[in-house]
Amino acid sequence: MQLDLYRVFYVTAMEKNFSKAAKKLYITQPSVSHAIKQLEESLGIQLFVRTSKGVTMTHEGETLFGYISPAFGLIDNAERKISEIKSLKCGHVTIGGSDSTCKHFLLPHIQTFQDMFPEIQIKLQHGSTPKILDKLTKGLIDIGVIHLPIDHSQITLTEFLSISSTFIVGEKYKNLANNHLSLEEMLNYPIISFSETSSSRRFLNQLFQKQGLNVKPDIEVGSVELLIECAKIGMGIAFVTKELVLKELSEGELFEVCLNEKIENRKIGLITRKEIPLSVAANKFIKHLVEISH
Repeated sequence: MQLDLYRVFYVTAMEKNFSKAAKKLYITQPSVSHAIKQLEESLGIQLFVRTSKGVTMTHEGETLFGYISPAFGLIDNAERKISEIKSLKCGHVTIGGSDSTCKHFLLPHIQTFQDMFPEIQIKLQHGSTPKILDKLTKGLIDIGVIHLPIDHSQITLTEFLSISSTFIVGEKYKNLANNHLSLEEMLNYPIISFSETSSSRRFLNQLFQKQGLNVKPDIEVGSVELLIECAKIGMGIAFVTKELVLKELSEGELFEVCLNEKIENRKIGLITRKEIPLSVAANKFIKHLVEISH
């Protein structure tokens, strides 16, 4: 209650008029007069002197105003900042994902988001799925973008994209694109894949295991770019996300190996911390991603 009285005093001192103060505070003029009287009685001093144009502060009133003005100024600034955050005139979002995910699936959408909300700062952090999960649970990122499936009790999951996987070769093994191969026949050729800790590698292992086969890639790489280059120069058959090599396939730099069986599509999901609300900016960004993907 006392803080409310000081707020009435502060606004009245700024406006130098009871009527104007009442209008700004959304209360009646008698309520302003009553609040000032209460504060004066509580402090045992007179704070204002009435004039023909309004009110002026007494010496004691000016002293009190000098002390409380910075506090209410900070509150006013805080309210303005919150208003800017709500209207997306400021804020930041930190997103984590693998290098290829960020480059191929996130950057185009980040650009369209920043075109709409240029004041929002977007930060990117890269890493493997375990690292992204660790960063998320520690509060170092707001949103993680990872390959599914994932089972983690502390996260909320939203499906983002559906992607397809395929095997590709360069000119050296171009003949494999003309024939339908089984997974077992494919083991007769060098296999290029990501490292064993990657979600892509786990998916590859599961694909062969369903046929009772065990795959041991001859070449392991750490980036999509290196995997593509290895395939181009004829080092073997590379397992890759098809959407990442559409350009090379259309231009005849790479060739898709035909399999006897269909490879199920994979999912990319957006993860956030469970029971921890997103900031206004982060919530708007994740809605932007979901809307675009659908």
